[in-house]
Amino acid sequence: MSAAKNFRYLIPDRLFKELTQKAAEVYPNIEHYWIFADRKENFGIVNKFIVNPDLRKSKTHVKPRSWMRYKKSKIYNMRKFKQELNVDIVWQAHTHPSGNDKLHQIDKRILKYLSNGVMIIIIPEIPEKDLVGHLVGWYYDKRYTKKPLIEKMVFEIIQE
Repeated sequence: MSAAKNFRYLIPDRLFKELTQKAAEVYPNIEHYWIFADRKENFGIVNKFIVNPDLRKSKTHVKPRSWMRYKKSKIYNMRKFKQELNVDIVWQAHTHPSGNDKLHQIDKRILKYLSNGVMIIIIPEIPEKDLVGHLVGWYYDKRYTKKPLIEKMVFEIIQE
């Protein structure tokens, strides 16, 4: 059963602008983030984000040096954030300075290794490069089928 189906993803305009502006500031580098949201009945509302201090900025996608360490670190951090920040949802995100909001080959390999999860891609707002800031998530699940289920998560911008 998909977590993405019939679920809405909401982000306040202020946080959306902060995220896409932060992505523009590090352009042309890729930067990694943790995004936090509160779960309501059938929607999640983003309430905060931080830069992921464990992953460095880079100009290209970089595969993890240790897949097992990557997975353990992700699980540890997600549990820690949920407990310390009292949030329901923790997502990993990173920028795509190219403007392509599709999953990169490395993104797909990471999700395949994890077997299920969410990857959020942030496109920076850079008018002179014709980049329109936006956010898109990709829900990935390969636990129950041979072919992975990949669903697009569209974020709706809301006013606070």
